[in-house]
Amino acid sequence: MYQTDVLVIGSGIAGGITALQLADAGLEVLLVTRSKDPTESNTYYAQGGIIYKGKSDSPELLTKDIILAGANLNNEKSAYILAKEGPKLIEDILIKRLNTSFDRDENGQLSLSLEGGHSISRIIHSTDATGKAIEISLINVLKKHPNVKILQNHTAIDLLTMSHHSKDKKKVYLEEECCGAYIFDNETKKVLHAIAKRTVLATGGIGQIFLRTTNPKGARGDGLAMASRARTRIINAEYIQFHPKTFYKEYGPLFLISEAVRGSGGRLVNKNGETFMEKYSPEWKDLAPRDIVARSILNEMLTKSLSNVYINICSYLSKNKIKKLFPNIYRKCLENGVDVNQIRALVAAPAGNNALSISSLMKEHSSTMIT
Repeated sequence: MYQTDVLVIGSGIAGGITALQLADAGLEVLLVTRSKDPTESNTYYAQGGIIYKGKSDSPELLTKDIILAGANLNNEKSAYILAKEGPKLIEDILIKRLNTSFDRDENGQLSLSLEGGHSISRIIHSTDATGKAIEISLINVLKKHPNVKILQNHTAIDLLTMSHHSKDKKKVYLEEECCGAYIFDNETKKVLHAIAKRTVLATGGIGQIFLRTTNPKGARGDGLAMASRARTRIINAEYIQFHPKTFYKEYGPLFLISEAVRGSGGRLVNKNGETFMEKYSPEWKDLAPRDIVARSILNEMLTKSLSNVYINICSYLSKNKIKKLFPNIYRKCLENGVDVNQIRALVAAPAGNNALSISSLMKEHSSTMIT
């Protein structure tokens, strides 16, 4: 049995930063992750970057962008708090406390990028492996923290509450009160008790319910299931965070293509090399938020009977720039027989079957296609 002040379930950026802040405040924290490697998380696989602040930015402008990207369904108060306090927290925690290796320009200033859904450049990044850089820095600091114990290779299976674990069946009528969780040791196959004054669920999403997803295997909805059984209020569960762009090769691997590719000038095109986002989003065009992009891609594929669409980046960036900004994407594409610098041939003239069969491009794919 483990006893602690705070039990945090999940070791991504949400759980990790929560654990770090509480530990810095003097509380004892038990951080639990189902993976043998605590860096394994949704955060680790994030490519493009994280919101900071632009040169002419303001909380009001960022709030406006957040609400527009959220189809005006956001909690406006929460959006403003995020916009007002977020940049300072990025600076205090990720930059100063964790010393994350974000890219900088020739003057030593943080390099700012543009991404879909943003009206100005305000995204900081570490090439196309930003999440990996953040997660490694975070876990390294947590491992050395005297107030943090990381429990690896342990799976949280249920929250401990009086109402649905008590032998007295009448306890089910009580208000829910969490006092920890049951933890399964994946190595010994034993179930342990983790008793805590406070419990934080930071278990990621449910991307693995889809046939095709860029989410890691751990994104299977454990936290939502535990919360539901403990009668926690769950809202907005119908809004699933997904990524609209993945590499496409028949029978090939599925891997993420960063949002920063669009932010750096990439244009979505059909098999004839024709751009199409201006039809669906005249205001945003190729910088539209993800949900608009996904619906647009799906509609383009359905109306034109296409198996995939493409993204053209090399008409807008040089080969050296592509390799500098997206080294991991470039490498993984090459490993699968795809050179993203060969797209000009398809854009310059309609693509025939031969060109498609040796496609040197990337498919845009949305989870909505398979619901």
